[in-house]
Amino acid sequence: MDPIAKNFVRASLVYLFIGACLGLLQMYVKEEPLLKFAHVHFGLLGWMSMMIYGVGYHILPRFSGNPVAYPGLMNWHFWLANISLIGLCGVWGYADSLAKLFAALQVVAVGMFVFNILASIGAAPAEG
Repeated sequence: MDPIAKNFVRASLVYLFIGACLGLLQMYVKEEPLLKFAHVHFGLLGWMSMMIYGVGYHILPRFSGNPVAYPGLMNWHFWLANISLIGLCGVWGYADSLAKLFAALQVVAVGMFVFNILASIGAAPAEG
């Protein structure tokens, strides 16, 4: 498995734990919107998306017999997805302009994945 794909899986497991802890904390701190926001985003963008990225980079290109089209983009994607997620959860509710920037960067990170996977699952190279 590619080291970057493994890093996505590792990060997803960290976010799973963080999201679970935040979920438990919500039982004791009622009606805290910042806590709910962080719990949901660490769960969906952290745990779920990072796991999909890691497994997707490992498996999807192989279905068509190709390597990942842009392996260098994977590294940029990893860092942008993680920094923007932590930034978004860290500033939401306090610095709206910065939160919007981190949200936009998260969308760019998703776009990197979509672009790289679409480029990777094209037609398999001709054997000859």
